[in-house]
Amino acid sequence: ACMDEASIEKAGTKPIDPFFKQIAAIKTVDDLQKQIASMHDAGLPVVFGFGAGPDLKDSNIVILNAFQGGLTLPNRDYYLNTDAKSQETRQKFLTHMTNMFKLLGDSPDAAAQNAATVMELQTRLAKASLSQVELRNPDNRYNKISFTAAQSLTPDFSWASYISARSVPEEAAINIAPPKFFAEMNTMIKGVSINDWKTYLRWTTINTAAPMLGKAFADENFD
Repeated sequence: ACMDEASIEKAGTKPIDPFFKQIAAIKTVDDLQKQIASMHDAGLPVVFGFGAGPDLKDSNIVILNAFQGGLTLPNRDYYLNTDAKSQETRQKFLTHMTNMFKLLGDSPDAAAQNAATVMELQTRLAKASLSQVELRNPDNRYNKISFTAAQSLTPDFSWASYISARSVPEEAAINIAPPKFFAEMNTMIKGVSINDWKTYLRWTTINTAAPMLGKAFADENFD
């Protein structure tokens, strides 16, 4: 699995082709939500984070947590800061994404457009995310609400369908933080075109898998 580099090269993207086929088949918002759940099951970090953890205000119990996520660069500041270094980093990130899409077989023009699409979506997620300073305040990471309230927060994203798809038992409450992130996610679920979402999902798949693929992908990922 790790040392047989000849077999890794020969396999190409075959280990992750099933995900690309699933993404290509997405046609509706419901399909998109099912794919998000499927990718979370496989450890592919799309759109938001989800898991179980101690209740920050009652360490005797474990609760479900949904948290901001979906970014490739380390945090929101990399997308939003306007200093020269940040702008340079974003430009290099665009070049890197373009190179990765080309390795997947996209034409240079399509690869560049796809990179721009991913940057646009991730920038929207970044704008709705908490900053590193805000994250230091645990109250900003705590928004324990009922599932009914959670559904009201994201009327276009079904939490019942999501946890069912992931075989997670429904609890009385869930920590969804920060609320502004999930409000923006809800807007994007229906407002962003399915094709743009598919591009974003393709990017997350190849970005996550690249270190374990052939030399061209691993080297570009390292760069």
